[in-house]
Formats: sequence, C-alpha cells, structure tokens
Amino acid sequence: METYKNKIRQLLKEHHREHTFERQSEEDIQATEKELQVTFPQSFRWFLKEFGGGGHELDINGCRDILAYHQSFKSFHIPKGYVIIQDVDEYCYCLDTEKMKDGECPVVNWSAYEEGIYHTADHFYEFMLDEIENAIENDWFDV
Repeated sequence: METYKNKIRQLLKEHHREHTFERQSEEDIQATEKELQVTFPQSFRWFLKEFGGGGHELDINGCRDILAYHQSFKSFHIPKGYVIIQDVDEYCYCLDTEKMKDGECPVVNWSAYEEGIYHTADHFYEFMLDEIENAIENDWFDV
C-alpha cells in the first residue's frame, strides 16, 4: 500500500493539488464514524488526515460532506455501511464498509435512482489513484 501512498503524494504534488484539500482531524474522523456507525478503511483515514476532503477537480468528501450526503440520501435507502465519498449527480461513489477485510473495503458505484451496485475499486487507494490519473489525462489539472 505504500506504493499507492507514494504515487498519490507524488502526483498531487507534481500537479500542485495537495493544497486544494482540507485536512481532517482524528477527532472529526472518529465523530463521523460514530455518527454513521461505521469504521473507515485505513486508506481513507490516511487520505483524510494527510490531504482531507475537497480537492478542486477531484471532490472527495470530507467528514462534514459525508454526513450531509448521508442525510440527503437517507430517504433513498442508502445501503447499510455505505459512506458516500463522491457525489456525481446521478450516482455516488461509496465505501462499502460492510465488506471490510484487512482494514480495507471496496469502493462501489451506487445510484439512488437506479437498481444495481457496481464494483469500482478494491480499495480507496486504487480509487483515488485512478481519479488522479483520470484528471491528469483529461487535463482537469491545467491552471
């Protein structure tokens, strides 16, 4: 997993994006986990503490946004243990904390408006690296 961490750090630094996030405190992370009755995977905890939520062009939800989105989607019967890490209008990327294994869980694509849940990544590191590489490939990081 260190390889993922190093690559994420390197790419965000190379493209001057490490400052576009809002770091989250351990207290905020624990309060969010308690409110949702979940445990975040190690990779997501690392990212929130090292970089945080936000991230111009990447939009990863921080603790405050996670709680707000969870409240917004409650009436749509968001599956138990899902943590919305990115809202993309018609669907959301979620951590499936019910499938935690060795401190990590998959990232899934879930929609409140359609049936079906689609596996996106085996863990948050993989998801985040793919998001960053996609942003670079599509010139979303151009200043």
